[in-house]
Amino acid sequence: MVSIPIVSRLSFGDYRSITFTFIILGIETCFRLIAYLIPGVILDAGKALVEKIFPWVVTNHMSPRAPPLENAANVQEMLRFWNYPVQEHLVRTQDNYLLGVHRITHGRERVSAKGIVPNPPKDIVSLLRENGVPLAAETKEAHANKQRQRHRRDHEEDLEADLDQKIHKTTKKGDYIKPVVLLYHGFMMCSEVWLCNLDEERNLAFVLAEAGYDVWLGNARGNKYSLKHMFLKPHEKKFWEFSMDELALFDMPDTVDYILNRTGAPSLVYIGFSQGTAQAFASLSINPDLNDKISLFIALAPATTPPGLENGLVNAVVKAAPNVIYLLLGRKTPLTAALFWQNLLHPTTYAAIIDLAVKFLFGWNSRSMSLVQKAVSYQHLYSFTSVRILVHWFQIIRTQVFQMYDDVQPRVPYLSSTRSHCPHPFPTNQISTPIAIFYGGDDSLVDIKSLLSDLPELVGVWEVPAYEHLDFLWAEGLDKHVYPQILQLLESHSFNGHISTDNEKKRILRRAASNGAGTMLREIRTLVHELEGNDDIDAEDGGSSTVVSASNTPNRSPLVERHSFASPRRSRSSSRLTAHNFIDAQEQQHQGE
Repeated sequence: MVSIPIVSRLSFGDYRSITFTFIILGIETCFRLIAYLIPGVILDAGKALVEKIFPWVVTNHMSPRAPPLENAANVQEMLRFWNYPVQEHLVRTQDNYLLGVHRITHGRERVSAKGIVPNPPKDIVSLLRENGVPLAAETKEAHANKQRQRHRRDHEEDLEADLDQKIHKTTKKGDYIKPVVLLYHGFMMCSEVWLCNLDEERNLAFVLAEAGYDVWLGNARGNKYSLKHMFLKPHEKKFWEFSMDELALFDMPDTVDYILNRTGAPSLVYIGFSQGTAQAFASLSINPDLNDKISLFIALAPATTPPGLENGLVNAVVKAAPNVIYLLLGRKTPLTAALFWQNLLHPTTYAAIIDLAVKFLFGWNSRSMSLVQKAVSYQHLYSFTSVRILVHWFQIIRTQVFQMYDDVQPRVPYLSSTRSHCPHPFPTNQISTPIAIFYGGDDSLVDIKSLLSDLPELVGVWEVPAYEHLDFLWAEGLDKHVYPQILQLLESHSFNGHISTDNEKKRILRRAASNGAGTMLREIRTLVHELEGNDDIDAEDGGSSTVVSASNTPNRSPLVERHSFASPRRSRSSSRLTAHNFIDAQEQQHQGE
């Protein structure tokens, strides 16, 4: 056979795959054109006919919760269905994008003869009880009891001062600050992915809200809740000229600053999924001040240097020339076709197509999610992002280096461009925020060895052997295999407390801004241990590290724990950090003076 340059590099099977792909794209384009011309009434009638002929595709007989969640148009409708409160906030980034952020201020409530009382789901109550985590109402009541005791003590001191004709002291009013948790979605997703599970106890946002956390749901620029810019419009190409660099430089630090300023907390816990973890790794590595504002970073299905795609041909093409994605998808947003077919097809049919697609690209079998769960979740799976972020990911896959977007592309495919320039890698080994990692044993996008080699010492690493990538959002057994460990980590690392007065709050926030919240928290821990008579203040003060045993975690799950390290202060069963002890110590010092 004659060897033809370039053409002979591909086998007959490769050409067959390329031809088949173009045929499918052509057919899909024709169907889209026809669907655009058909009136909506006819399309709705067609859906109803399909459900009548094939009743087994309808999800309402599988779960009565499925249809409302499938049809929910936004976060507000989803939380209204679950009877949880929601606030919507706008974060203006330094480069003038407006990001939608959702907040669940407290757990579920109901109206009774006693007024508005907590009404947490029974399964979430059981989950928290089994893991020794107090409910939000219990935490609030404990705080109220402490406040009453302080007020009683202050009142007695005031009476004594009056008898001694001293200056009357004013009683200080407490202001309770909840521990704050920020949840961040993955690639081509939005905040809705945290609210899709059919069981309340498998929705991490609800579990945390009932445990007394102030839960925030972030959204990256370009998705359905962040399609706004002060000066640009989404139809302009310049609006979409952002990669993960901008997410790390602006979106994440600006969102964290907004939340801390809004809540008054000195730090928060960040929980990211997939690209949400990559965004955090990148942002923490290039923003040193951000490390003091995040007390713990929990990475679910972390993705920094994916090995590649399962399909060999697609993998070879994108590795050879990532910029070919611009030729195929343009310069704005990718996969508009996925959103089109999502609106057109029945949820179960659409879920079957998505399963085929992820099997083709990533080799996932999606066996840990039920059919009805996939029908619901996949309706909220995709949201807009930029093509440049997709190209950025393929650059990382090509070089196997977690680096910033490379603006200088090689002129010849397969040849390296780093001889003339060197793209900046994200210095993830300089991160000082405590990190915990959860990954799936069957997740083809996670290269755990490469990831661990680029990170400093971790709080813990847990593997769920049967889980794939999306399972950390919607799989069966999340409440047994993952959430107990997350709750335990949060109890050890999240800030929680009340500030006695507005002046004290402002003073502590000023110190957090000037010295870094991490410095302030270390001082708080030091004072706490001095009051308790403990000497092992921090691992940084010479404490030796200890290995966390999986047998010590409640509800032992089939997790494989590897390289799990924690300093003594992290492994103790102490409750959340509180600023109350810090203020008490200051008051005692002033009284002594």
